[in-house]
Amino acid sequence: MSTVQNTKLYNLSQLEMLSRGDDGFVNKMLNSFTGNLKDGIKEITDAYKLHDWSTIGKVAHKLKPSMLVLGVTSLKETIIFLEKDHKDGSVDEKEISMKVESFLEKCGILLMQIQQISNN
Repeated sequence: MSTVQNTKLYNLSQLEMLSRGDDGFVNKMLNSFTGNLKDGIKEITDAYKLHDWSTIGKVAHKLKPSMLVLGVTSLKETIIFLEKDHKDGSVDEKEISMKVESFLEKCGILLMQIQQISNN
């Protein structure tokens, strides 16, 4: 396993604080997050194949609140970058592509990590 996969990409302290000790709430939120993340990964992958930067931005915007609650700080800047409207050509496709590929890779790792803790 690579160092990135060994590095915990999330921090549940904010979610645990919101739950006030209710483990059922935490599990429900984690299950909801994994479902939304799976959908988001698929939507971004499909949009990326079509170079549909607008859809990528909308999906990133949808994922951002959950990522913040789960303390996924390593993806914060990338999400903010991706949610910008890049239709005007202000950013080159190579840069956007690199960010999308990195985001999708880390999201895959994050998904595995969250599924591991919610199965325990």
